[in-house]
Amino acid sequence: MFLDVGANHYRNENNTYFLESELGWSGIAIDALEEFANDYRVHRPRTKFVAMFVSDVRGSTAQFFVPKDNKLVASKSREFTEREGAPETAQTVPTTTLNAVLEEAGISRLDFMSMEIELSEPQALAGFEIGRYQPRLVCIEAHLDVRQRILDYFGKHGYTVVGRYLRADPRNLYFQPIASQ
Repeated sequence: MFLDVGANHYRNENNTYFLESELGWSGIAIDALEEFANDYRVHRPRTKFVAMFVSDVRGSTAQFFVPKDNKLVASKSREFTEREGAPETAQTVPTTTLNAVLEEAGISRLDFMSMEIELSEPQALAGFEIGRYQPRLVCIEAHLDVRQRILDYFGKHGYTVVGRYLRADPRNLYFQPIASQ
């Protein structure tokens, strides 16, 4: 079972497409942009798509800045999208927590979790009981602005960086439980 947070396009630059299409995995994909939902229904039948912004608060809304030409850098941070190319529109999107999504889906354990939500990773992790779901491997984008907070979160919860992936994938950090090494 996988969880893909900030899933974006069903295939392009997607960390879970291979798991489903080639290995037969199933999981949950979450993205704040509803426009991706139909392609998941059509092309990713084993993936449940949730169109919400992952936060530490459920049942609220957030401003989400979406560049016209590069939805990969859509973010809650206007400054981030301006750094990557000026935001075209601000959208109000509903919020949820990872705990709420996983509870509603009846998930009790994760094999793989991917998270790429452009500086909002620490906020999303605040709404996630990692000890309850115990992902076996986590891939998380770690921009310098939030990298230390991500490292602190995983260190506090008994996870360590998997060093062998650092050369192959310098944008993301990979974590696994210390006990599984």
